[in-house]
Amino acid sequence: MVLECQLTNGIRVVYDRIESANSVAFGVRIAVGSQNENKKNNGIAHMIEHMVFKGTKKRTAAQIADEIADVGGNVDAYTSKEVTFYYAWVLPEHLKKTIRLLEDMLFHSQFLEEEFEKEKSIVMEEIDMYKDSPEDVVHEMLQKKVWEPHPLGFLISGERETVEEFTRDEVKQFMEWHYTADRIILSVAGAFDPVEILALLEETFGEVPFSLQSPELTIPQFTPSVYIEKKDIEQVHINLVFESISSIAKERYTFSVLNSILGGNVNSRMFMKIREEMGIAYAIYSYGSSYKTTGLFHIYAGVNPFQVENCIQAMGEQIRIFAKEGPTAVELVRAKEQIKTDLMIQYESTKGHMNSNAKELMLFGKVASLQETLAMVNQVKREDVIEVMNQYFSLEKIGIGLVGNLEGIEGEPIGIEWVRNQMEKRNKFT
Repeated sequence: MVLECQLTNGIRVVYDRIESANSVAFGVRIAVGSQNENKKNNGIAHMIEHMVFKGTKKRTAAQIADEIADVGGNVDAYTSKEVTFYYAWVLPEHLKKTIRLLEDMLFHSQFLEEEFEKEKSIVMEEIDMYKDSPEDVVHEMLQKKVWEPHPLGFLISGERETVEEFTRDEVKQFMEWHYTADRIILSVAGAFDPVEILALLEETFGEVPFSLQSPELTIPQFTPSVYIEKKDIEQVHINLVFESISSIAKERYTFSVLNSILGGNVNSRMFMKIREEMGIAYAIYSYGSSYKTTGLFHIYAGVNPFQVENCIQAMGEQIRIFAKEGPTAVELVRAKEQIKTDLMIQYESTKGHMNSNAKELMLFGKVASLQETLAMVNQVKREDVIEVMNQYFSLEKIGIGLVGNLEGIEGEPIGIEWVRNQMEKRNKFT
């Protein structure tokens, strides 16, 4: 049963005692990411995530690594555009030690100058590695372009030049401003004693300061855009985007069904038409990237340079047909079953429970049960899918990224009108 409470300093706690579990997961979800940065300090939230593993007043970096190994090695973290999340998945007997370790890392890190400079170099190598991946570049750079200059479009890792200029004091100050009780959710799920662990959370996290000085989030304006980067590789990586819904929008269940049918799995329309029937793309898929204020819907394909126009035209045709006719009864049932299966598999692990509970509490202020979520998926109708297709899949709010070998379209003036023309070439939107 999922329960919620608050520590004396206002930190929200969601805890889920699972009788059948043999493990326990613990997470610290903090509402800070690259969208809270500016052009000068872009990448600083990600830098903090790296630095908390590099030593505290009680533990050296080596001792932290040893303690992580002692509890099974499943202690990790990630930074996104909206949150930084530190989490662990351990045996019940290691939970107390893990909680104390994470609290020490997050609120007593020293940011030693030698470790700081070393870690900056590692982050810059990470940025270089990312730039060598055209599939990553075509997604991240287009997202940056359509939302420019809004920070929601910033790269999570930042740019090399920006990271190089970070100072230890800047990073520590940013952390102090944002790692505050009002931004933190603690989540525990699995085999544990709630009374004992809540007392420990109060002892360890109960003195984190509370602050409400953070500015309100602003909504980025979508600008129809084209991002082009020539690379000497065999393929062209295509990313087609439409302005889409936020992560808290009531249409989120409809979009899950829509995505599954249009491009979200191996029997989707895009996959069956463009890969299986036409044979022009090895990889093709769609997904939504939704945030609290807005979102994007992406359709990706990797193709031969001489199949770029053919692929974009086929994408446009499939979108037009789907927007007009909607899903078949069989597609609707299959999509719902796939989504429900994924949800139930996720909920079979304590880590899945912990992560989902923390995310829901941060987004909605409450945690919906699995049964409530499955019921909402079941309620999606054919008419709902048609409505959101026609509302959001507009050529007025479209962008495209092309990264790779562009010799197949050399000489073409590739602008937003070119994209719209390609999308309409096989047939008009209705």
